[in-house]
Amino acid sequence: MAQPTTKKEFKEWCLRKLGKPVIEINVDQDQVDDRVEEALSYYWDYHFDGAERIYHKHELKGSYLTVANATGFAVNDTITGATSTGSAKIISIEDNNIYYKTLIDEDKPFQSGEDVTSTSQSTPTAINSIYKGLHEAGYITMPENIIGAVKVFDLGSNITAGSGMFNVQYQFVLNNLHDIVNYNLTHFYMSMQNLQFMEELLVGMTPIRYNRNVNKLHLDTKHSRLDIGTFVAVEAYKIVDPEVYQDVYKDRWLQNYASAKIKYQWGSNLTKFNGMTLPGNVQFNGEQILNDAREEIQRLEEDMITSYSLPVMDMIG
Repeated sequence: MAQPTTKKEFKEWCLRKLGKPVIEINVDQDQVDDRVEEALSYYWDYHFDGAERIYHKHELKGSYLTVANATGFAVNDTITGATSTGSAKIISIEDNNIYYKTLIDEDKPFQSGEDVTSTSQSTPTAINSIYKGLHEAGYITMPENIIGAVKVFDLGSNITAGSGMFNVQYQFVLNNLHDIVNYNLTHFYMSMQNLQFMEELLVGMTPIRYNRNVNKLHLDTKHSRLDIGTFVAVEAYKIVDPEVYQDVYKDRWLQNYASAKIKYQWGSNLTKFNGMTLPGNVQFNGEQILNDAREEIQRLEEDMITSYSLPVMDMIG
């Protein structure tokens, strides 16, 4: 039969590899689902084709309150919560969303359900929901399919930044135009490398903290220097979803590993009947199936590290 392209076909492919329908595979469909998900999880973590490098962009929108009625509220007003006594300066209003950058007092956050008023609007209106932006929450919420964040690109001015005539590269070319046109570009290239090295030493990269289980990217920098409306670009790794890219189910290592996982479940199920004699003096041998599967899993995981994973990068310094 053709290679599987859906999860259903993939499960059937693995079961046929184990002997179905010639012999009965004593596993429940839910158990098959669990073992396939377990195999995919290992594949995403270690296989060089299991994840892809991406550049995730996130727009800094600031925090906002979704209220029942934003009529009467105005930009630059101070909005105040009746219960929390929290307050903030309004920077924009879209429909019933009232945006602000930071709280005036960080120890007094707004509470969902409380009434709010402002300098221009004394009639209270209720908060339906609250969204906390980077400046208030201190982190960026990442998509669940992101398994690792490497770095964020420059967030502010530095040695080589600038626009127009204030850019370092522009000034260098302007003052060395004759040499650049008539000679090779070695000097220019080495100067740019030296500037980048100075930037790494004196400015440094923005430190980040990310945990895939909470999906929060913390930027350990002064958030006040980040303007609302700008974008943060994050170099990250995203899983290759087989529901989107069906060729994942055709991967030979994944097929073998998922089959071994199902075989292990099969043997584990049959070990519950060890010593039981069936009609015709037939006995289950689940222990043998379990041991064979264990050896296959160990061999495949060793193959993953030696043949299918990216090499560990050495750190010299």
